[in-house]
Amino acid sequence: MTDGHCFISYSAADGLEFATKLADELQGRHPFIKVWSDKREMDASIVDWDDQLANAIKACKCLVFVMTPDSTAKGSTCKEEWTWALKYKKPVICLLKDKKAEVPFRLNNRQYIDISTDFDSGIAQLRTAIGRLDKPEGILEELDRRLSQAKRDFQRTPREEEKPRIQAEIEELTKQIEAQQKIVDNPKTAQEQTQKNIEAGLERERKPEKPTEAQTSTKFINPPPGIAPNYFQDRLIETKQVVDFLNDNSQRLMTIIGRGGIGKTAMVCRLLKGIENGQLPDNLGEMKAEGIVYLSEAGSHRVTFANIFYDLCKLLPSQKAQELDTVYKNPQASTESKMRTLLDQFTAGKIVILLDNIETLINVETFDISDAELIESLHAFLHGAHTSVKIVMTTRIAPRGLNLFEPGRQRIYHLEEGLSSPYAEKMLRELDVDGTLGLRDAKDDLLDRARIKTRGFPKGLEALKQILSSDRYTALEELLAMPTPENVVEALVGEAFNRLDMNAQKVMQALAVYNRPVTPAAVDYLLAPHLPAIDSAPILQRLANMHFARKESGRFYLHPVDREFAYNLIPIEDKAVAKENEIEFTFKMTLNVP
Repeated sequence: MTDGHCFISYSAADGLEFATKLADELQGRHPFIKVWSDKREMDASIVDWDDQLANAIKACKCLVFVMTPDSTAKGSTCKEEWTWALKYKKPVICLLKDKKAEVPFRLNNRQYIDISTDFDSGIAQLRTAIGRLDKPEGILEELDRRLSQAKRDFQRTPREEEKPRIQAEIEELTKQIEAQQKIVDNPKTAQEQTQKNIEAGLERERKPEKPTEAQTSTKFINPPPGIAPNYFQDRLIETKQVVDFLNDNSQRLMTIIGRGGIGKTAMVCRLLKGIENGQLPDNLGEMKAEGIVYLSEAGSHRVTFANIFYDLCKLLPSQKAQELDTVYKNPQASTESKMRTLLDQFTAGKIVILLDNIETLINVETFDISDAELIESLHAFLHGAHTSVKIVMTTRIAPRGLNLFEPGRQRIYHLEEGLSSPYAEKMLRELDVDGTLGLRDAKDDLLDRARIKTRGFPKGLEALKQILSSDRYTALEELLAMPTPENVVEALVGEAFNRLDMNAQKVMQALAVYNRPVTPAAVDYLLAPHLPAIDSAPILQRLANMHFARKESGRFYLHPVDREFAYNLIPIEDKAVAKENEIEFTFKMTLNVP
């Protein structure tokens, strides 16, 4: 969660010597300021220098634009650099090196630092400006600049269809400025309010859940790890495969294997939600279940033998559950015998267990589940006598060892293809509810190109929407012109994340650290050392509206692909500190300590 480098943008024709001197000055004196300069940081072994420049700007704290006659001339590559920075909401600090240089139109609402006559004075001002970026006043100033630019663009744009998108940004920036102004006006009060929010959130978490009248009244254990959105499309064949498995008494375990973002969880949760209501989706008929247990490595209820055991017990009468509790706590009993004793209670009806996102439990060298107790319980489940329990498992990595055990009682399904036409195009249109992003009313051939670009992967289609929502300067045509890497979903998710403002990125990283659905108070607690006056609630809601975060009963969490990207950007030393704070928050919440 630490801040990045300062990217120096200059023209080699008339600014190379100065840029070198500038980098030396910033890095060579106290306080140290990390700098990225192409002559020093560019890796000659990597052919595509443009990608290196683009990635350096995406990761920067700010861009320092050295204004000389050549860097501000028409056609200068510097314009590509500072416009790229603006796309990614990076502050641009202008340095006037030569008075003959003219400030570019899009930057003329920014005060520049005149370093043309007094280098030492200019450097002092630059250090102050860079240091101010992290302070509440600096954050407010940058928001004001963005709002001013948005208002000007709204008045000048000749295209009426662009105005709703600009207006949406104006309204959002106005809200952020109002909140930030309160922090600037009364920083102590704002910090105290953050602490009050955290304490109130902790107090709510400490309150016990309302007891149910009887355990047998609960048929569906834990919230599902995902909810199929209203724009869910297709997966007719795949859904039918799962239904066939559930109706096949000879099979017990179904493993659905597919890459991240292809829609495994959404598909299964949509089906199980239908079963909860007694009616299968896609006109597949009726199906009832006596119970459904949801467990996920990406959620609050993890995939462990203990959770499987006790969650299944919740479907039994209280007296029987108490007897099984004694069995579980018997140190002399093996995991296999405990599992078989439990399964003996389920001989009629239909019980479904979802084990979601188990790839984190699979050893990438042996391709087997690394949790010995879990794998022993699953072996007992597959090898034992008849039971009415069925397990559906989703994963990116196939658990080969498990799949080879009692293969006749298993079904393996590889989900490899994204959405086909017209389902992908329909999903894109429905993602743009009010039409402000240009997707709802886009031409069919443009959306077809988007389908091909994303390979129809639902998460990739969502990421297109995320990018357009967070960056009004980008059009769909521009995104489709970008190179298509093999890991297209991860690449688009990264593009979307990098176009968020800094506070939103930090909130995403806090969610990534928790790796389970949490309240805004939990996010505030983790970010308080970095942002003492943070109020993450409106940021989280904005992220949910843009499909960056998911919301479940007032708690927020990330899709595994979003989570991995955000988490991997946190420096190792910060991960350790964040983990300690996350454990401390959980400790306070659980043990009711002040």
